[in-house]
Amino acid sequence: MLLQVVRRAAKSARLSSSAARSAIAVHTAATVEQQANPLPWMGMALAASAAASIALCDAPPLSQIDDIQTPDERPSVPLDRVLNGHLKTPVSGVQSYNAASYKANLPIEDRFVVHVEDGAVYAAVLDGHGGWQVSQYAHDHLVKNAQAELAKIPAKSTSKVATALEQAFLRTDYDIQELVRPAFEIGFIQVNRVGACSQLAYIKDSLLVVANAGDCRAVLGSVEDGSVVATPLSNDHNAKLAVEKTRLSAAHPNEANIVVCKHPESCYVKGGLQPTRYHLMRSCGSALGDFAFKHASFNGPADPTLRANGRHIAEPYTPPYVFALPETISHVVTATDKFLILGSDGVWDFLTNQEAADVVHACVARGEADLASRAIVEAVLTKAAESEKLTLSELLDLEPGKKRRHIHDDTTVVVLVFE
Repeated sequence: MLLQVVRRAAKSARLSSSAARSAIAVHTAATVEQQANPLPWMGMALAASAAASIALCDAPPLSQIDDIQTPDERPSVPLDRVLNGHLKTPVSGVQSYNAASYKANLPIEDRFVVHVEDGAVYAAVLDGHGGWQVSQYAHDHLVKNAQAELAKIPAKSTSKVATALEQAFLRTDYDIQELVRPAFEIGFIQVNRVGACSQLAYIKDSLLVVANAGDCRAVLGSVEDGSVVATPLSNDHNAKLAVEKTRLSAAHPNEANIVVCKHPESCYVKGGLQPTRYHLMRSCGSALGDFAFKHASFNGPADPTLRANGRHIAEPYTPPYVFALPETISHVVTATDKFLILGSDGVWDFLTNQEAADVVHACVARGEADLASRAIVEAVLTKAAESEKLTLSELLDLEPGKKRRHIHDDTTVVVLVFE
């Protein structure tokens, strides 16, 4: 079944190869969707901070592939954001990169970043929840903060790089908190329920460090003895996992509702939060928000008429329940390592690590590495459609929002291809 999925994804991906290769942009502005759906409690603060942010290589706000293709060439999946870049000279072993996003939510809450500077490569996947605002802030500031922390290190040992990335997460988290606190204090309570799972990969020379907070996942693809080997370079932080349930129960022994499960794959901290680590203000694995799960001062009022869609957590209530500090995993890149995949949890809901690696390897083997992220998205959506006994076309015809989100999540992939 997976082989059929890969072949179908590859076929449709090839239809858009020339257009996809041209879709390269530098982008930090808000998307059309964001401009049409502003939230008053984030608008002014995030707009000011975004204006001062560094330019990061990212996808255009809307897919340019669809704009430049004829109807006969239109890909099976109209991506919301795409990115393809080929480096004339490899940087720290990275020859090219590509990324793709497809929305379930309206507007899409995922973001991605690829940035190359000073001989280093930064790549991030940011999976927002409760809104796009935290993932957008992380998009604009996380790499900048990582660069600032790394600049303080004269000799970049593995441990020092890991510490610098941790500090970048904490810095971003703190800054978000300071930006939204005034809004919360004057009644915009909904800031306490927005967040983003965040994952950042840093490559310099042969050192690769992945910092992860939430349930995005990094997978290294290697070729050994002619076989593709998929190695995870991050651990999922999600309330459905036994290790996270145990940690939370030990830290909060008198709270029977510390983890509430609607079913085995859908568990929530205090009934309201799935990721159990958060970057950027402890929200959903890498985010601004969900401050109610971190600071008592961000718990909304008990009176629902005063909460403005914010979150109130009843007693027993002993925050923090989640943490902004990311987990870091390091790896020395060797000649057998061929690519790195970063994906939001929308990818891993349907693909195993090995399946995703096989999709990318097939693209690389055909000389179409720049279509790898698109092929993964299409493989995900094909399997999502099959799970609901739908055709891919029927799935794509669903309106974004509740109907799509019932079947699959926002799906975002970044692929770094090594020389």
